[in-house]
Amino acid sequence: MRWGIPKPRPKSREADLDRELRAHLELEAEQQSDSGLTPEEARYAARRAFGNVTLTKEEVRQMWGWTRWDIFIQDLRYALRSLRKSPGFAMAAFLTLALGIGASTAVFTIVDSVLLRPLAYRDSGRLVALWERPRMLGGEATGPNPRHVDIWQKRATAFSGLTFLRHMAISLTVSTEHPQMAPIVASPPNLFDVLQVQPLLGRTFIPEEGVPGHASVVILTYPFWQSLFHGDPGVIGKTIRTGNVSHEIVGVLPSDFHFPSGTTLRAFRRGGKALNGGLDPLLFMSAGLDVTQMEWNGNYGNWVALGRLKPGVAISQAAAQVNVIQNQIVQEMPASEGDHRPGSLLASVQPLQEAMVGDSRTELWLLMSAVLGLMLIACLNLANAQLGRGMARSREFAVRAALGAAKGWLVWNSVAENLLLAGCGGVAGVLLAGFSLDLFRRYSPVDLPRLSEVHLNLAVLAFSIALILAVSLLSGLLPALRLLSTDPQAALQQSTARALGSRHSNRLRRWLIGLQVAGCTALLLVTGLFSKSLLHLLRQDKGFETRKVIVAEARLAPGEYATDQSRISFNDAVLENLRAIPGVQIAAMVSAMPLDGESWIEPVQRIDRPRLETPLINFRWVSPGYFEATQQKLVAGRFFEERDRQMSNVILSEGEAKALWGSESPIGGQVKIEGRTFTVIGVVGDSRNTSLKTPPPRMAYVHYTDRPPYTSFFLIRAPTPVSTLAPGIRQAIWKYAPDATIARVQTLDSQLTDSLATERFQTSVLLSFGAAALLLAMLGIYGVLSYSVITRKQEIGVRMALGATRSSIYALTFGEAGTPVVVGLAAGLAASLLAGRLIQKLLYGVQAVDATVILTVTALFLISATAAAFLPARRAASVDPMTTLRAE
Repeated sequence: MRWGIPKPRPKSREADLDRELRAHLELEAEQQSDSGLTPEEARYAARRAFGNVTLTKEEVRQMWGWTRWDIFIQDLRYALRSLRKSPGFAMAAFLTLALGIGASTAVFTIVDSVLLRPLAYRDSGRLVALWERPRMLGGEATGPNPRHVDIWQKRATAFSGLTFLRHMAISLTVSTEHPQMAPIVASPPNLFDVLQVQPLLGRTFIPEEGVPGHASVVILTYPFWQSLFHGDPGVIGKTIRTGNVSHEIVGVLPSDFHFPSGTTLRAFRRGGKALNGGLDPLLFMSAGLDVTQMEWNGNYGNWVALGRLKPGVAISQAAAQVNVIQNQIVQEMPASEGDHRPGSLLASVQPLQEAMVGDSRTELWLLMSAVLGLMLIACLNLANAQLGRGMARSREFAVRAALGAAKGWLVWNSVAENLLLAGCGGVAGVLLAGFSLDLFRRYSPVDLPRLSEVHLNLAVLAFSIALILAVSLLSGLLPALRLLSTDPQAALQQSTARALGSRHSNRLRRWLIGLQVAGCTALLLVTGLFSKSLLHLLRQDKGFETRKVIVAEARLAPGEYATDQSRISFNDAVLENLRAIPGVQIAAMVSAMPLDGESWIEPVQRIDRPRLETPLINFRWVSPGYFEATQQKLVAGRFFEERDRQMSNVILSEGEAKALWGSESPIGGQVKIEGRTFTVIGVVGDSRNTSLKTPPPRMAYVHYTDRPPYTSFFLIRAPTPVSTLAPGIRQAIWKYAPDATIARVQTLDSQLTDSLATERFQTSVLLSFGAAALLLAMLGIYGVLSYSVITRKQEIGVRMALGATRSSIYALTFGEAGTPVVVGLAAGLAASLLAGRLIQKLLYGVQAVDATVILTVTALFLISATAAAFLPARRAASVDPMTTLRAE
């Protein structure tokens, strides 16, 4: 084609083609007329000689090339017109696909953001977390001693940089009457050098700012800069106040910088979530530490060590080198500190992303498997419905095939409906996923790693497109191929009912139902295991009472309350104010929030038997009234009283007392904790006050005046709702200390719920998936039996005319669904047994093979299947044999 000559438009080319074909036909008609035929006979003869005009047009259009898109659009329009004739089916399929694709896209977005995508740091694959494994703590991985990290930094050659950090919550004064809680990260100045992060504004820390007593500076995260200073570029040099200390702002981090929270990257790896909560840090503070003043064998579980491997260094090489240095540290320790036997202080190195993800990996892949299983069930349901519709349209396809339509185009025309449905459902599903993820980020009930990084991206969109195509092929290809195997001549000769009722087509649809039942059964059985596990956690004996108990967390600034006496006075005054509130029955305090994980792990030994094995205990400082407020059982001795203020007395848990004294009475005995001697005055029953997911820990309780904490948890037992008492509780604290930070006021029941947030979320999601799968399976059974009743109407009429009773027709209809349901149940049970082994570590008090769950799910499915089959069976039993035979 020469330049300047416009390309013919599609309509012009179609007109030219019509004129050319008419010219051929007219020429052929003239030649036939010359042979003696009449004009009418000549036209018919010309058409017979020329052949199929429509087929010729199709062949010419294919040679044009660009008309393929026109044909594609025409087929989609035809599919749309076809779906408009079945609005009920179209709407049901659209909603099913929108919900299925939306749920799949949302879960895959989380999996991709948390598990698959690398961390948002330069060369993030070389970032590692380092842990110590002291024998005194049972060899479990925990945050290292900063003094040891300093030695690693000086001697290890496998790392280009090493640092350590601590997640903290501080009182931040932000133009309000009372301070607010702010999660922060304190670290030496080289943290951002290890991460290789450059600030958006200002600078990062410099080495001089890690010297004790040097100027206190902070770096803001981008969200905190936006919320507190509204994106003011002149923020550098301004100050913010924490307690009575002012900090200069020296930098602002970029918007794409994400740092793990204290829950995601836990310094203390045992028993539950971190004490600092799951909020991302708002600012970073340079920690001026003199690590040489720290104890050699202690301070474990408070800090996290991060390192960057040198290029070409494997994690195993780095771990071996660090363990060599650990043996050197053991030898260099003073004789009075620690265990000097070889292997008493090991270390491990772990990829940072793996350390952040932790147990979430198995949980997320479980949810991904569940949602894909639900999507598969939806596809099978849609394929079954399309198969029924396809059989109903078999005459139409037979006519098109007889007119010369290519089989490939017939297949494409069948798939086009599904592609249109899946495309519309996919777009709606992606929009729904984006909306759901936005809500999930804001109001997530679980501490999910890298939650702030969860966003739709190109990889997720590619997954959604692939899912749409897979849904279209899976649900449309089987019905299309089934139509191709139909003989057009036989289809034209048969009635619609016989075409629908072919034995092969009904058998195929029943086996599709069997696959749905298998997938649904496996999903329901896994859901049942998680539900029973959650119920076990909720119903087990906690050893204390949560009802009618309110907890208030108050934090004091270390600078203003540096002395023990100042913190004792604060607790005394607040307890007195709380007890004066009308309706308050008991007020007490404890140094750690119940159900908030383990803390203050220390070894304890009997004074009279120093060679006896020293078990580890959780240390707690409590006030008189604590055990009465939580209603813990007194096994022996007495609770704390006011006279214990000046005494070194301790109350042990029952498990701890038995570990030290066996069947002997521990009352009056003495134990050594942290080098100090305490006299046992009481024994309380074991309680799960650190976590419901682990056995009751061994506990030691000391009067709070022994070591008053900077963070106090006040427990108030009162029948009054928390909404009524909360203002009075806050006033009772601020009346004595207006500068105290009240982090939370909530019921102990709420804390119990929060501690099981992950398990509740998993169970609720699986329950919703299981209910949806059960509904789809029941709709499938109902649809298959309804079609079967329609197609076998004549057979049923003949049976009844020959004497078949209504009960036998009921049995015939139910029996038709019985085989695929039973086979599907068996296959689903086998699949759930395999899945159960994979999720066993996520279950509490439940085995992967649980007879109660199996029987419950089986009974539920059989009842649901019977209910789904009842209406078609009733319709079949109501067939009038005379009417049916006359119609035939």
